[in-house]
Amino acid sequence: MDTNSVNYQALKKYKNQIFATLAVNIITFSQGHGIAWCAPSLPLLQSENSPLISGPITVEEASWIGSMVCIGGVIGSFLFGVLADQVGRKKALYLLIIPHIGFWLLIMFGTTPVHLYIARLLSGTSGGGAFIVIPIFVADISDNKIRGALGSVITISFNTGLLSGFILASHLSYSLYPRIIIGFAAFYILAIYSLPETPQYLIKTKRNDEAENALRFYRNFEAATKEECQKFNEHLANWKDTINGGEKNKKARISHRDFLKPAAVRGLLVSLVVLFLNQASGLFALINYTSNIFEMSGSSMDPNTCTIIVGAIQLLGTFFATNYVDKMGSFGLIPLPSVIITEIMPQKISATAVTFCLSVHSVIAFIVLKIYPIMMVDLGLYGVMGICGVICVLGAIGIYFFMPETKGKDLDPTEAD
Repeated sequence: MDTNSVNYQALKKYKNQIFATLAVNIITFSQGHGIAWCAPSLPLLQSENSPLISGPITVEEASWIGSMVCIGGVIGSFLFGVLADQVGRKKALYLLIIPHIGFWLLIMFGTTPVHLYIARLLSGTSGGGAFIVIPIFVADISDNKIRGALGSVITISFNTGLLSGFILASHLSYSLYPRIIIGFAAFYILAIYSLPETPQYLIKTKRNDEAENALRFYRNFEAATKEECQKFNEHLANWKDTINGGEKNKKARISHRDFLKPAAVRGLLVSLVVLFLNQASGLFALINYTSNIFEMSGSSMDPNTCTIIVGAIQLLGTFFATNYVDKMGSFGLIPLPSVIITEIMPQKISATAVTFCLSVHSVIAFIVLKIYPIMMVDLGLYGVMGICGVICVLGAIGIYFFMPETKGKDLDPTEAD
């Protein structure tokens, strides 16, 4: 009974943070559907029953459809990173819907491969933006005690969308599927409409009264005593001092010399190698070309059924990684590249370094997705899988000997570099 009471009190205290996190992640769920669209759709687009007026697409055209999402990812990461800082987190969340809806509309009404190239570019833009803006928003509004749990929702939401997308895209018609999923866009706008801007951004822009109201909302603060009110005001004042002081000294704190220190150079090199291995292993290519891969393998199972199984494994892996990252450390969980980069970089430059590394990650992913279908034709499926397997083995050996362990590392931003 005491445990239930504690859980209820915690839920009541954090209910607005939980609601806000679930609301903003509606678009990541829909984004998962957008990525899932590719795998079941490419075999249809390459067949004689292609829904495009221009007829069946070629392997070259399929490779462009698969890879353009990564170029959009680079654009979205930089664009929405700037927007979140310049116009606010909430407005940036609203703006995510523009390329996202554009993707679904082009899937619904596109008649040529070029339309699908643009659609996937827009999908990457909204996805890259979502994975920049939403973590910032959630980190801003979350209490320290549940920040990790709320931060993991974005990955779970995306992979849930991926799995359900594989299921629906495999069983619904090409034209019906986007007409159903585009409805999530309206649901998303309605869900985030009532959310205040984050207190941190409001303090940064000198809107102190709004910041106080936003903090009261996200902390679900209801002062019952003078002591509680005083504690809240002290907390708000500390935030103001920290944020205003940090903004004032931001440029002075970081210079190009910080990126040339041994720890920074070592961190960048390790991060880039990890990101290369993440993509060269064929992980993202498998998600995008799953149906084609299983069709070429000669499996007796329906390729789309195999795709659904892969999506289920991906979702289970997400739950496993989320629950055990602190227990196993970085050696056991290389599928979490952004987490690892953050932890092995000197904290002084980690934000800038993560943005740079993830942009390089998108470029590598573009190259892999572009050449993967062509390699499957030229080298055969077994040849491509053999190359990916060798990369995985060499990567595992290299990571074992050269990857620094981050479990229990002190992430104090004032630590020496």
